[in-house]
Amino acid sequence: MLRQTTVLLRCVSRKNCGASLKLETPETDVSNEVNYGTLVCVQCKATYPIVAGVAIVVPKVREYFLAHVKGITKYVPDAHIPKEYRKEFIAYRRQIEVELTEADLESDRVNALYLMNHYLSVKGTKVEWWKNPNAETSPIIESLVHEYWDEGPFSKVHEWLEGTPEVVELGCGVGGLLHKIRKQVKSYLGVDNAFHSVILARHFNLGTEMEHALRIPADLLQGTLSEDFPFPVKTQDARNSDGAFDFIVGEIESPPLPRHHWDVSISLNTIDMLEEPKVLPQIQKDLIKSKGFAIQSGPYIWNDRVSKRLRSQLPKDVRDSATAVEWLYTKAGFEILKKDDHVPWLFFKHGRQIELYSVQIFLAHKLRE
Repeated sequence: MLRQTTVLLRCVSRKNCGASLKLETPETDVSNEVNYGTLVCVQCKATYPIVAGVAIVVPKVREYFLAHVKGITKYVPDAHIPKEYRKEFIAYRRQIEVELTEADLESDRVNALYLMNHYLSVKGTKVEWWKNPNAETSPIIESLVHEYWDEGPFSKVHEWLEGTPEVVELGCGVGGLLHKIRKQVKSYLGVDNAFHSVILARHFNLGTEMEHALRIPADLLQGTLSEDFPFPVKTQDARNSDGAFDFIVGEIESPPLPRHHWDVSISLNTIDMLEEPKVLPQIQKDLIKSKGFAIQSGPYIWNDRVSKRLRSQLPKDVRDSATAVEWLYTKAGFEILKKDDHVPWLFFKHGRQIELYSVQIFLAHKLRE
């Protein structure tokens, strides 16, 4: 975390606290990058750790550490786990090491897919990362990659942003989007619940160190992740940002952020992951200034429990997901100004598999508080 980010963070330890945080016992390098330290609420004295450069500002810190043991262990030595959680954290890690499951292997693969989807491009790259290194590449897959890979939600946000706004982003797009819009914005703060995604975002956007090798899938005969990540993306340097860009761990439903601070709030491909989709429009509205803007996108892959609850909240004439989400934002006090109902969003699974999603995205204007 950059020192300058401290002023933007708020306490989430109990409902409606919202007090400012102060930085204590920081380990800081010459670029104002805080590698380890503690954020303390000036009012209720709740504490939030900073580990491996990542501020973790969530309502239940202990539960977060135990739920993200696998991701945190890759980047944080045991000695730097906060003392109050260290013993239990190490016990959980040892259990995972003994009981390696298919889900653990899948998580590494999912991380690789996220890495590719957010940081690889086709245009301008010298490395044809989508090609099978040991066999002929499918002409259909190659055609899909060339035609659609660079045309997803990130490119639409790049097209729609005007001026040089202050931007906050919540959820799945964190990291990859800033690469696309960096020269268009005055400042940017990304908030995501996934420790690994924040580590990657800070590496590729701020130039923080990455000790672990990053790998991606190719031909699965060679293993789940068989190719070194080609690194066609130039990492940026935190010292060149003047603290204008940063990323933290936080929960979307309880963002550790001040109200009415940003010009634009962005949440890409996130709403269908929430237990209560209707909270996202309100959260985005609370974060932006009067007459600010929200950008939202999603493939709307609801689980049955969420979709049933959402249907019960909708007017009877609303019968499709895109119209339902538009209705939620309109009801929350937004006017939808621009939209695209079918933006391509590709996931490269391996040399013989690619997934294509159709994503709706819209830009909405805040009409009222």
